[in-house]
Amino acid sequence: NQLAADSKPIKAEMYNKPVILCEYAHSMENSLGNFQEYMDDFEKYDNMCGGFIWDWVDQAIHKVNEDGSEDWLYGTDFEKDEPKHWYSTMNTTAMTGSNTYFCANGVIGADRKPHPQFFEVKHVYQPIVTTAFDVTKGRFNVRSRFLFTDVSSYKCKWKIECEGEEIQSGEMDKFSLIPLQEEFIDIPYDYSSLPQDRECVLTISFHTKKKTLGLKSNAEIAFDQFILTEPKKPVIEKCDKKLEFTQSGKTVEITGDGFSVKIAGGAVTEINKGDKNILTAPLTPNYFRAMTDNDIDVFNFLPPFIHMNPYYKWLKSASGVKALKTEVEEKNGAVKVKIALDVPNMKNAYASYTVYPDGKLAVFHSAVPKADILRFGYMFSLDRAYSNVSWYGRGEAPSYPDRKTGYKISKYSMDVNKFEYTYMRPQESSTRADVRYFSLTDKKGNGVKVTAYYDKPVLFSALPYTPYQLEEFQHVSEVNRDNDITVTVDSVQQGIGGDMPGQAFVRDKYKIKGGEKQTLSFLFEII
Repeated sequence: NQLAADSKPIKAEMYNKPVILCEYAHSMENSLGNFQEYMDDFEKYDNMCGGFIWDWVDQAIHKVNEDGSEDWLYGTDFEKDEPKHWYSTMNTTAMTGSNTYFCANGVIGADRKPHPQFFEVKHVYQPIVTTAFDVTKGRFNVRSRFLFTDVSSYKCKWKIECEGEEIQSGEMDKFSLIPLQEEFIDIPYDYSSLPQDRECVLTISFHTKKKTLGLKSNAEIAFDQFILTEPKKPVIEKCDKKLEFTQSGKTVEITGDGFSVKIAGGAVTEINKGDKNILTAPLTPNYFRAMTDNDIDVFNFLPPFIHMNPYYKWLKSASGVKALKTEVEEKNGAVKVKIALDVPNMKNAYASYTVYPDGKLAVFHSAVPKADILRFGYMFSLDRAYSNVSWYGRGEAPSYPDRKTGYKISKYSMDVNKFEYTYMRPQESSTRADVRYFSLTDKKGNGVKVTAYYDKPVLFSALPYTPYQLEEFQHVSEVNRDNDITVTVDSVQQGIGGDMPGQAFVRDKYKIKGGEKQTLSFLFEII
């Protein structure tokens, strides 16, 4: 019986004995990264019996404030009411005299609504697992984790989506698979008819045949996805329209047919269609996210010193970007602005903005962080009228580099208010991963579209506040949504972690390490 937080070593002579981890994943608000890796180990080693997530549900007291807003109260909220004496010692769990927000570590919220990590748990724990054998022939391996139930008790469905649009689908004939066994199945899709220059994704899923205790009829109990074809490298389309530009020091203005772009100080400050600037805040580099509980790490146990967390240096870096040198070149009808940047805590920072005659803007950014970083990306703001968020990538719940197996690649659309997810203590929590493109539009369908480079999906979010504003909120009732929509686009974010109570312990492959060059590419266009 092993509690990860106890750091008790497992002796060599214990390796052939059953091991149960009594607290192997700590679901502290935006957490449960690394979760799939644990299941991989449980299935790889016979003596690894499994473990227990800490824990099932947030513990908090619901409060309706005088203005009608709602709060979920946690430890520090009651600190002022705790009896204190001259001889009282400092609480060793948290130096506030109370247990801060350590009561918020559930897979579901105190209101019993599933947190985004619920879907990761559901997928990692699913009772039927499908893996690819030969996608060109439709052959797959199905493995049952059931102990008593035959897979024939469930329906097996399949569908192929081309960039989010369904093009083939079907339901398999009944097949039998006894518990803890596996066998091959052949999905009868026509691989030769699939477009070879676009991404096609196959989803194989299993569903209940009838209503059972706790499950509706046709409820999905398992799914796996497979990329059958990949998109090809895009080709720049020729355009007869002309561009003009003017440069004054570090400011460049580019004018085309019905549009103009202004670049100043290393950022894109204006993207005008006609005489209207669609940006309400510049398109500029960003390296900071509102700290998750796991990002705060060991400082969770030392609340008065949270501000000393080294990740806060990236807050200053994001607000300290400056242009050192700006050059302009014309090539193949496009205008490219190349900028050497001065960014605190970065080396060799560079950005380029390429404006094409059709109005599209290609953004490229590279730099070498001098220390581990939370994210590498850009952000910009739009008017609240562009409140419809659509994307092709993982969804529909938030996902991250180390927590994304339970979120299907498909096309999604929702209002920005539904796109946002907020935990009991507001923090970074609404990013979607592996996004190929996304758009924000108004009621007429006008707005902007951002497309990732063909083989490098991005992470993005669209929220009615900036990461800096989100960092200041401590309760859901404090969240001010009366702002423009701030959009973030990242090539990478650090994983959210979750192996240990109140500490991230992000695995190496999900870290953005200091000294390693980072790059980001995307295409911005008005639609």
